[in-house]
Amino acid sequence: MKSIEEKWQKRWSELKVFEAEPDPSRPKFFVTFPYPYINSYPHLGTAYTVLRVDILARFKRMKGYNVLFAQGWHATGGPIVAAALRVREGDPKQISILKSMGISDDEIPKFRDPEYWVRFFSKGFKEDFSRYGLSIDWRREFFTTYLNPPYNKFIQWQYSVLREKGLITKGSHPVVWCPKEGKVVGDHDRPDEYAGIGPEEVVVIKFRGEDGLTYPCLTYRPETVYGAVNVWVNPDAEYVIAEVDGEKLVLGDYSIAELKDQGHKVQVLGKIKGKELVGRFAVNPVTGARIPILPASFVDPESGTGIVMSVPAHAPYDWAALEDLKRDPHLLDRYGVDPTILDAVQPVSLISIEGYGEYPAETVVRKYGVKFQGDRSKLEEATREIYSKEFYNGVLKVEVYGEKWGGRKVFEVKEEIIEFLVNNGYAFRHYTLPRPVYCRCGARTHVKIVEDQWFLRYSDPSWKAKAHECINSMLFLPAELREEFHRLVDWYEDWACTHERELGTPLPWDEKWVLESLSDSTIYMAYYTISKYLQHPELYNIDWQRIDRSLYDYVFLGIGDAETVAKKLGVDAGLLRRMREEFLYWYPVDLRVSGKDLIPNHLVFFIMHHVAIFPSPHWPRGIAINGWININGEKMSKSKGNFILLREALDYWGADATRLANAYAGNTGLDDGNFELEFASRAVDLLYEWYSFAIENYGKGDEEWKFIDDWFESVLNRTLKTVEEEYERLNMKNVIIYGFFNLQNSFKWYLKRRGSPNRRLLQEFIEKQTLILAPITPHIAEEIWDKIGKKGLIQQEKWPSVDTSKINDEVERAEKIVQKVLEDIQELLRIVKVETIQELRIVLPAKWKYMFIEKIKESFQKHGKVQQAVREALHLMPPELQKQAGRLVELIIKNSEILDLLVTPELEEKALRDAQHAFEEAIGKRVEVIYEDEATDTQKAKQSLPARPAIIVVTAR
Repeated sequence: MKSIEEKWQKRWSELKVFEAEPDPSRPKFFVTFPYPYINSYPHLGTAYTVLRVDILARFKRMKGYNVLFAQGWHATGGPIVAAALRVREGDPKQISILKSMGISDDEIPKFRDPEYWVRFFSKGFKEDFSRYGLSIDWRREFFTTYLNPPYNKFIQWQYSVLREKGLITKGSHPVVWCPKEGKVVGDHDRPDEYAGIGPEEVVVIKFRGEDGLTYPCLTYRPETVYGAVNVWVNPDAEYVIAEVDGEKLVLGDYSIAELKDQGHKVQVLGKIKGKELVGRFAVNPVTGARIPILPASFVDPESGTGIVMSVPAHAPYDWAALEDLKRDPHLLDRYGVDPTILDAVQPVSLISIEGYGEYPAETVVRKYGVKFQGDRSKLEEATREIYSKEFYNGVLKVEVYGEKWGGRKVFEVKEEIIEFLVNNGYAFRHYTLPRPVYCRCGARTHVKIVEDQWFLRYSDPSWKAKAHECINSMLFLPAELREEFHRLVDWYEDWACTHERELGTPLPWDEKWVLESLSDSTIYMAYYTISKYLQHPELYNIDWQRIDRSLYDYVFLGIGDAETVAKKLGVDAGLLRRMREEFLYWYPVDLRVSGKDLIPNHLVFFIMHHVAIFPSPHWPRGIAINGWININGEKMSKSKGNFILLREALDYWGADATRLANAYAGNTGLDDGNFELEFASRAVDLLYEWYSFAIENYGKGDEEWKFIDDWFESVLNRTLKTVEEEYERLNMKNVIIYGFFNLQNSFKWYLKRRGSPNRRLLQEFIEKQTLILAPITPHIAEEIWDKIGKKGLIQQEKWPSVDTSKINDEVERAEKIVQKVLEDIQELLRIVKVETIQELRIVLPAKWKYMFIEKIKESFQKHGKVQQAVREALHLMPPELQKQAGRLVELIIKNSEILDLLVTPELEEKALRDAQHAFEEAIGKRVEVIYEDEATDTQKAKQSLPARPAIIVVTAR
């Protein structure tokens, strides 16, 4: 198998089969796969998504399209820089990762240089993708960053255009920040589980203590400060005492850097144990109440400020922790605190919400069965429920909030309350992350306000309006994603598009900044259309140093004329015109196929930037999404030992078997695919068996044409029609189920029924089955095509046309009747000993019964009730037949599936007589097909129904 794969890959390359050139006489199809980040070799997850692109590309070529499938590599951003830094630091984990990919000890030191990563893994990706059999036009290959001057200038052109359109601005902004690497951490700069998490605005309320210290409590619900009856600290934690903006605060260590990076003046004065704070008192800034500092184990000193205000009436964690103390007040003895301190700590009800009682926190704690403050998963669920309900439906109590805010819903007054707290010096606004987020370098991030940062103005209403217009015109697979894209476009605010100290493209007007990885990955598909020229300057007499924006203005926007631009750049004017024509021919992108992880960022940006740069005829036409890949039902991970590189799979199973298993893993949609290791191994045998069958049987068979040939011809054409539809929807698993497994089973039935096949039909089956497989398993399909004597490559063969006149529903239903009769015969043999049988008689029903069932079917199709349909049909029968028909009612109701199988009496008879030999083969006895009025066992014969003939056993005497 592997030698066959190498043979055809070499042949395709020699013949330049996949090198796409504009051809106005043919419809074009431009399909793309997001360029992968090249900090490792591709794994089966990458292979899963890119395979769908390749299968569709091959299918579309067979459908007569001129297909462009190009591929580049993404090196922009921090992960490569971070990984190179870890190699320089001698990090054993990073070095072991490189070794696990088969990289030798001698070569590892070279990975200290980020540029080496780019060149090494771009080469590795191309090797693996080529061995996988991907039909890529490799002339158009490129990688990103300043290491590739023409692409670098293309990105700088893009951002110059955006700036001129007023879509880029400068200002301060909260960003996710890595303190170790000193950079903004975008989604691509962090492990996948932290993608999409960004800064959130919160409020820090200051509870001033009688000890001269201030206890700052970070909260998402500042309106509930009116019910704060104590302050929580973790007694086992060590806190920092710091002067913040001239005030002494008690803080968790994590918050120090976050406060510094958000413009506060911070000076660390010392440290203090949490247990030393227990029993002290502070003042609630809005009520003036004197409240105690109490211990709680649920408080995380590395979350927020490490200090928590306690609102037990409305916060499940606070209720649970207070209940813990009240159950065992002597816990306070260990801190030298009088337990009677708890007598004054009583919940204060602030917000009315229907169905949740006086103290909503108590209600949900009981609902979720929380036993103590350590029941974190239950408390998290309870917290999510009550916070959401109270925010949207909760009404503030007049007796607490007065006439100004009382009687109004929380969401209506929250901002007013925050303004009140901030303006009176009781609190300050702050940004934080809702949960810990780690950079790929391993450092925990925090929120920093970055000054003089450059932003894409995604908040711009007119920009959003264009994006919505584009989304409305696009194809989405699955279709329901359209609304999600509309939602995301509305959700986005301004986006920080530059980083410092990363690989990438420098901002053309401010080169200390580098465009971050998502921001330079938006319209590069346009670059594919001309990259075969720009990436090979020696072939076209192009001087990279002379390239400027005039080239891209002309090629992509039609600005200027070829002669003037060519003279400026020192290139041939005809070359520029060819580049412009090539762009106009291939653009827009017809379909972009991606994993679901890129929906909330890259794919939204893909739409936004296209509508900003290009006129509407060049806007994207479609997006198809698939889930991630599991291995044997489990998420792929190194820790589970089920992480498989593509090259490992190719070494073990070969390209076609890996492709078949990966295609079988799943369909289009958000559900994750499942790569089954056992299936991959079986795929090797399945493909070899088909290869052997095809080349050994092509041209065999007889010339006779029977009823069963009509059936298989119908099945073959119906399958082809179904498979074509599934290919268009990228439902690759369905293609294999319908187009391979089901079709193979149908052929096995056909042989069982017929004995030997019809020569023409067998030939047609072998050809069409191989053509169906060709986009998925192209190497073995190519070999079969060659071996059965076909001229030319199967890759360049036309997709077989469906002959709809040969699709015959009645014939297929009639054969289904045959199958059910055979099942009934086999069931009969479990009851009656075969040696006691002399012969079987299959009894065709009287023809009036067909008329009766037809009337029932017509009535059933109107209202869907079998019993009612039977009653209506009885009234429509001739009077002389009504009594006989009435005797069948119970039998029909028990066998209502016959309504779906009904055919003409002539066709049912033809099918059953054609199958007589198959029935005899199954039982080893004579089988006779007779009419109901010919039967001697009249009582049994009268039970015969259309689509359910009676079977009479004639026993040996």
